Amino acid sequence: MGTPTYELVVGNIGVVYRGPHAAIAVAEFDEYVDISKSGYGRAAGEEITLFKDGEVIKEHPCHQV
Repeated sequence: MGTPTYELVVGNIGVVYRGPHAAIAVAEFDEYVDISKSGYGRAAGEEITLFKDGEVIKEHPCHQV
């Protein structure tokens, strides 16, 4: 098995991270979830999804702001 690929997708923005580092992917996921919950900025209220090799491993549903 090779190195896993993590991909972070933010609703209306698209892919914001793609790479082999789980710690970076999770930190970015947490940051975008905070932004989504805050109701401010381009990611406000957006769904945030983290994939590992194409499989969903973390998900934050969209919220209306």
